[in-house]
Amino acid sequence: MDKILDAIAAKEQTMLRFLESLVNIDSGIDNPEGIDQVARLVGGKLAELGFAVEYLEYPGACTHVLARKKGAGDKQVMIMGHMDTVFPKGTAAARPFTVKDGKAYGPGVLDMKGGITAALFALEAMYEHGWNDKNITVFFCGDEETAHPKTNAVEIFEREARGKDAVFNMESGRPDGGVVIGRKGVIIPELTVKGRAAHAGNEPEKGASAVLELAYKTIDLHNLTNPETGTTVNVGVFRGGVAQNVVPPEAYAKVDIRFTKVEEAEKVLQAVREIAARTYVPGTETVLTGDEIVFMPMETTDKVLSLFKLVQEQGRKLGIEEIGGFVVGGGSDAAWTTRVGAPTVCSMGPRGGLNHSEREYIEIDGLIERAKLLALCIDAV
Repeated sequence: MDKILDAIAAKEQTMLRFLESLVNIDSGIDNPEGIDQVARLVGGKLAELGFAVEYLEYPGACTHVLARKKGAGDKQVMIMGHMDTVFPKGTAAARPFTVKDGKAYGPGVLDMKGGITAALFALEAMYEHGWNDKNITVFFCGDEETAHPKTNAVEIFEREARGKDAVFNMESGRPDGGVVIGRKGVIIPELTVKGRAAHAGNEPEKGASAVLELAYKTIDLHNLTNPETGTTVNVGVFRGGVAQNVVPPEAYAKVDIRFTKVEEAEKVLQAVREIAARTYVPGTETVLTGDEIVFMPMETTDKVLSLFKLVQEQGRKLGIEEIGGFVVGGGSDAAWTTRVGAPTVCSMGPRGGLNHSEREYIEIDGLIERAKLLALCIDAV
């Protein structure tokens, strides 16, 4: 493996150029054409490395890349991630890929085009040195940031992960170099309240305030937060009213719920439905949508812990004394692979920070480090 590790180190500039080409393509959720361009670059690289590549196209939505390569041995490894970002069209032109003081910046550089790049060049170095011991599947979806509303990505993640000996999600790395071994699940309910408009000065009694109704319900929703179970509820969007002198006829809220166990999710969902059904202000009516699990939790199973131990052991070979394992609140597609029993470690991408912001960055030496770590882990499975 020493030759492979040396080859990865020698690829730094090539990796940065490839990463630049990915980052400078807008592949936000509003840009299926851009996602497809990224998919073609990624798939083209995999094809060069001997993978059989499929482009799974969803017109008007996105493109997924699914690639497989048969190895000499029996072990099965899966590498996964996503190619979409949260940034709108025009972002790459406004602030393209840049390198400064050992860091790379640009839209999606951390989440998660850096992780894609690390994976591809780990595989390239292994290919160039004749390493072909494992059967490898690569699946990069194009719609993770929106939780796959128009594709069957979840079905593909679960199908491809079944029976795998190891799954590595190349999601955003942590600033401290740790990896993720557990994630909370996500529910995103929306409440729309209809009331009755009236002049707030002359005839307030003829109105029914949708804003007041939703305000009561906002308090009820926040009271569902339970630190003991790890459940959090946040009303992150609240809109309503038309003018200061009008009793508001409508109001809207979008809620973020995070949970650690499916059983807890069911309890919270039932409580949310009861809150939506209850009426505080006569004459108002509430419609609840999105009362379903969007992301399952990534549970910290024994298989996950076993693979995490392997990652730590391989990290020590690179001089990393202790790679930390963390349970975090953000969801990811690792939830689907752990749900079918596949040993999975998430956030195998390069170190970095400030996700989803214009200051998002990766550590360039982390790009090389994570490519080396992935190569060692694949070999050690």
